[in-house]
Amino acid sequence: MMRTRVVAAAALAAMLVFAALPSGTTAEEVVWQVGGPAIALPSAVKSDYRWLDPLRGREVPATIYYPASATGPLPVIVFSHGLGRSREDYAYLGRHWASHGYIAVLVQHPGSDQAVRQRTVRPIKALREAWEDPVNAMNRRRDLIFAIDQLERMKIQNMPLGPWLDLERVGVAGNDFGAQTAMVLAGQALPGQITRPDPRVKAVVAMSPPVPQRGISLAEAYEHVHVPCLYMTGTQDDGLVGATKADQRRLPFDYTFGGDQYLLTFRGGDHMIYCGHVLDRTRGQNDAFFQRLICVSSTAFMDAYLKDHPGMKTWMIAGGLNNTLGRHGWVERKLGGDDEALEEIVSSGREGKPRQ
Repeated sequence: MMRTRVVAAAALAAMLVFAALPSGTTAEEVVWQVGGPAIALPSAVKSDYRWLDPLRGREVPATIYYPASATGPLPVIVFSHGLGRSREDYAYLGRHWASHGYIAVLVQHPGSDQAVRQRTVRPIKALREAWEDPVNAMNRRRDLIFAIDQLERMKIQNMPLGPWLDLERVGVAGNDFGAQTAMVLAGQALPGQITRPDPRVKAVVAMSPPVPQRGISLAEAYEHVHVPCLYMTGTQDDGLVGATKADQRRLPFDYTFGGDQYLLTFRGGDHMIYCGHVLDRTRGQNDAFFQRLICVSSTAFMDAYLKDHPGMKTWMIAGGLNNTLGRHGWVERKLGGDDEALEEIVSSGREGKPRQ
């Protein structure tokens, strides 16, 4: 096991001042405070693992980020990367979450990771084939379940990090294919597959989630999701491989009615802001800015619903995050149990189309 101490970069300081920001604070003011006066940050430590699932004979690499010092068990966020990407592409999230009191577990999915596009001269074709292979969707789900099982073993066997794991407070997050993987653990159904929600999962952050295009109605796909979710998308969030278009990214939010639900839309955000533009680097000028907002938003949500911080939950419900985004985006919200809204969508015949 390799252990490397890393210090969170200044760009990840937002949450240190975030809780104290008034609800009218704009994104520019958040970023100014990120890049302004130096703030002493807690350091984050990372440990790399290469777990082996004996039932599948499958290696599951993972990187765990955690605070250099902490008191008491900490909530856990398990993260699933996007199609054709790796856990390293989201290291900024692991460092940020760890520096704000979480154990962040970034899982790698062989078969749908960066090796798919790196070993061919036709990366888009290879990525499409990986996306359409149902085995990858099944393996991804089982990778995350296995990762949580491993964390339980670490705690039960009092292994390093074990005493720090609060497995009563587990959240999952993911981007692109990983957003679907996270949602499946929360209860999303997939066409032709038997999926059940993992009761250990208490909250979800789904960044640019793909939408089922055939084989299942949207009402059926999301009817068993009953945990709080934060969905993220952007006004230019068309998929590079899948068929999901920008105006469809909101559909998981529209069709989920269990638990408090939030939809964050970044103005000008495209599909690659979460992990960087590796196929077209001419379009990545704003990645760092959006990633700061992603860090701030996801941490605020997890503080509210995983740490169960009453002040942050009130702030979220009252529209504080929406005000903070300013001209760079907006937040919509639904508080749990809105059955009338579901009936209105289905009866109107708008299934498969975004709400107006």
